[in-house]
Amino acid sequence: MTLANRVWIVALIVAMVLVALQLSAHAQSAEAEALFREGRALIKQGKLADGCGKLAASEHLETSVGTLLNLGDCRERLDKLASAWAAFRKAEAVARRNGGDDRRMAEADKRAARLEPMLSKLKIEVDRALEIAGLVVKRDGVVVDAAVLATPVPVDVGTYTVVAEAPGYKPWSRRVIVDHRTTRNVKIPPLEREPLPAPPPPPATTAPVATVTVHRRGGTWTTSRKLSAVLAVSGAGAIGTGVFFGIQSRDLANDADARCPLPSCSDPEALRLNDRAQTDATRANLLYAAGGVVVGAAVILWLAGSPGDETVVVPAVGDRQVGMSLAGRF
Repeated sequence: MTLANRVWIVALIVAMVLVALQLSAHAQSAEAEALFREGRALIKQGKLADGCGKLAASEHLETSVGTLLNLGDCRERLDKLASAWAAFRKAEAVARRNGGDDRRMAEADKRAARLEPMLSKLKIEVDRALEIAGLVVKRDGVVVDAAVLATPVPVDVGTYTVVAEAPGYKPWSRRVIVDHRTTRNVKIPPLEREPLPAPPPPPATTAPVATVTVHRRGGTWTTSRKLSAVLAVSGAGAIGTGVFFGIQSRDLANDADARCPLPSCSDPEALRLNDRAQTDATRANLLYAAGGVVVGAAVILWLAGSPGDETVVVPAVGDRQVGMSLAGRF
């Protein structure tokens, strides 16, 4: 393979990676929109827990003021006041950062302020004698930042498991029940040391092994790789069309949310925009899926169509035997 061909192949791979990253960012927008609409539909059917889960997944993919307002409202109805308060405060911050959305920013601030007097809190403290390198404190499996320790943090009503771990020490844990409008304190005591492990056994002695590899290479553009290039172009075209519908779905959804931000809506124009956005989001997801399958097949064909072959000869010498193994890729 000439130097010019190698440079061309490297440039093609880099370009494909950049295009994939850009398409992934747009695909997330379409997926977030589909999850948001499914969540609102479930809430209207009275399935609050399922609806909140869809809204949370949508917000995880792409943050928006409308999604956060709906998520906060849903969590408040489930009596998860701390989670609702956090969603409203985040909605307020996002609206302030984006600008031009004073109405929803004020709504988020009002809803959060109303919940603050009703919040329950959990305070986790570490004993002053507990100065251990690598100490990790977790609450329900999530690491608690050191800056948060000794600070009352708003939490939803329920039962929590606090765990403290450090290398060379036995883990410590405690279950804590947090009731309505209460502040619970948990103090982590000094940890007990783990017994020292037994030394590992000495490594086994192995006979020396010599490997001889013979390579034979052919041309670069095999039949499989030519077909791979055709499939890659087709898959990229499908994904690009999906990007168009994804962007159009997001714009329609934003227009609908601007006219009617809450789940209950009687504006015909907002409902029409909502239906169009849902249709475009579905089209985008189908095109992303089809394009991804085609591009994946192109990658497999490209790798499978690698030219040339490889033969490996491995002489093996042991205490009571002499032999040779042969492996090949043709």
